[in-house]
Amino acid sequence: MLNKKSISNQSIAFPTNVDHSLDTACRNWEEFICTGRFQNLNPRSVICESWVRSRERGLDPQSTRAPTVMSPERLEEKLRQGDLGKAAINVMEKIALSVEGNRHVVVLADHKGRILHSVGHEDIQSELEKINFRPGGLWHEDEVGPNGIGTTLMLGRPEVVMGHEHYCKGWQPWVCYGAPIADVCGSGVAGVIDITGPIDQIRRETMTLAISLAQSVHSGLTLLQLNRREILRSVCRDRMLRWPNDGVMLVDENGYLIDYNSRASRLMNLEFPECVENPVTRFLPDLWEVILRSIRQNIMEEMRIEMRSETGFSHTVRVRIEPVLYRQENLGALLILSAIDSKNVHTQERQASRGCSAAPTKYTFDNIRGTSPKLRDVLTLARAASRDPMESSVLLIGDTGTGKELVAHSIHAESTRSEQPFIAINCGALPRDLIESELFGYVPGAFTGARRDGMKGKFEHAAGGTLFLDEIDSLDLDLQSRFLRVLDHNEINRIGSVESMHVDVRIIAAGSSKMFKQIESGQFRQDLYHRLSVLEIEIPPLSERGEDVIELAVEFLERESWAAGRPLLELSAEVKDTLLGYSWPGNIRELHNLCRRWVLMVQGDMVRIEDVPDKLRTRGEEVRPETCTNRDLRTVNDELIRATLVRTDGNVSKAARILGIDRSTIYRRSKIIRN
Repeated sequence: MLNKKSISNQSIAFPTNVDHSLDTACRNWEEFICTGRFQNLNPRSVICESWVRSRERGLDPQSTRAPTVMSPERLEEKLRQGDLGKAAINVMEKIALSVEGNRHVVVLADHKGRILHSVGHEDIQSELEKINFRPGGLWHEDEVGPNGIGTTLMLGRPEVVMGHEHYCKGWQPWVCYGAPIADVCGSGVAGVIDITGPIDQIRRETMTLAISLAQSVHSGLTLLQLNRREILRSVCRDRMLRWPNDGVMLVDENGYLIDYNSRASRLMNLEFPECVENPVTRFLPDLWEVILRSIRQNIMEEMRIEMRSETGFSHTVRVRIEPVLYRQENLGALLILSAIDSKNVHTQERQASRGCSAAPTKYTFDNIRGTSPKLRDVLTLARAASRDPMESSVLLIGDTGTGKELVAHSIHAESTRSEQPFIAINCGALPRDLIESELFGYVPGAFTGARRDGMKGKFEHAAGGTLFLDEIDSLDLDLQSRFLRVLDHNEINRIGSVESMHVDVRIIAAGSSKMFKQIESGQFRQDLYHRLSVLEIEIPPLSERGEDVIELAVEFLERESWAAGRPLLELSAEVKDTLLGYSWPGNIRELHNLCRRWVLMVQGDMVRIEDVPDKLRTRGEEVRPETCTNRDLRTVNDELIRATLVRTDGNVSKAARILGIDRSTIYRRSKIIRN
């Protein structure tokens, strides 16, 4: 196992007396080759041990060339597609000029000792090619004896091998400084950075440089892993919501648990957050072999695991493993867990939730995309509402398609009621004569056609949790009066019953901006509005969220492209400008539908302006010349220019593209507007 402390400890990586070490190795080499014995004064212990291993393996000390094990095609594939190559190339290219001036070469080798890349002094590279110290060559100690790459891999720490310390004669004109690259799991070596130069160029500072380069490559590997995990979470976010009643676990390609829900915690006896960022083998060892096969072969797997809780209950868990592939890259796997003999599990869950079955929300604040100031204000208020100790009623005001239900789910998910039911009902989607029974329920025989045993209403189903009432402004006045009484007393009466029933429910309601006109006209009770709007949150339309339009479009295209199994679609600069200039009357829902259409219809990997519907290309409102004076037209144009500049944060070039005019026109009109 790689000892990270040794990487920074140069004393073990560089001899204290270089000349003495070189002289001792030179005096011992020929005798050891002939007899297998050392003189009275032995070389460094690390070299002695390596020579013994080399002799025992039968290596030829007269070797002058290392073997080739990788073709140019295989090298290119491994270098460009593998994480080690991606993380190391930029680091090596940046240092290339420095080592070239000092007549040295920097090479990258993988964990098997195969050289993948080389930069540095051209003449030195040419000389090193004679011994095959170049991409494609194998420099593991088992094959070529001690050297900067192989010995570093053998020891798992930085090491220098100089001149006659090399077992094979062909490498003795050189000095090699090797530093291991720790893998991101911290359990081994991902590769080696080696700096090699002529034997007369031995410098302690070169060892320090090799260690620094290896640490930089390790940082790059870590960044790649973090980026891949974020993509994994993003790709699986919607998939995880498809199983609200099952346990879900997310595992990366290295077998580390990235995320899981509360249901998985109960089924698998996991402790949050201790298990996150730890290998599955640590707490579920039987799973990893099957997960690994699923990831590598890109096939779905299913298995059963016997689990036993601390209280002695046992149950069988069915585990369905779905590999996650993104842009032809294996990111990890999604595990869907369900209890087969679920009687005991359900009993424990009912006890844990004090008699209430949890109905997890579909969304959290993490699902809300955007960074515009107006959206940030909304999220600030919404988070405050979720933490409100009084659990006051919340009223969401916004146009259709702005994401009111998403915000409602998120408030519930971060509240103290998050493990309790979240019940949503669209008041505008139900016939008027059914809304009352849906909300309050009814007793047996309450009316013709009623169920024999009666029916619970949404208030009862939401007991202990949250009731989300969408389009509440569609309720008629009679029902508004009854609803107001429920809010005041926290009591309901089923239809046909005279007995009141206490309900513990938090109300989140949603309505459109037309609600204020309804209050003025008497169509919506003002007292009910004030009772609902203890915490009022106005959700902005998409047209007022600026660059959020592009962020959402990219998110939708990525999600829909993955679901359709096609390459990721990207937006051209012209299309982005068009999206920013459109008014979006259908808000986020309209944008999402457009992205779905593009995924189905667009050929290639780029959405271009010809793929945009005609209605999106219209710039602003049409003005009829016959009904306006020249002064009116200038005023309208100035208003449009001013609004577009606000939308583009003062970016004149972007505003000019959106309006389809020259930048000079905007500069000229801006001066007139200011004056």
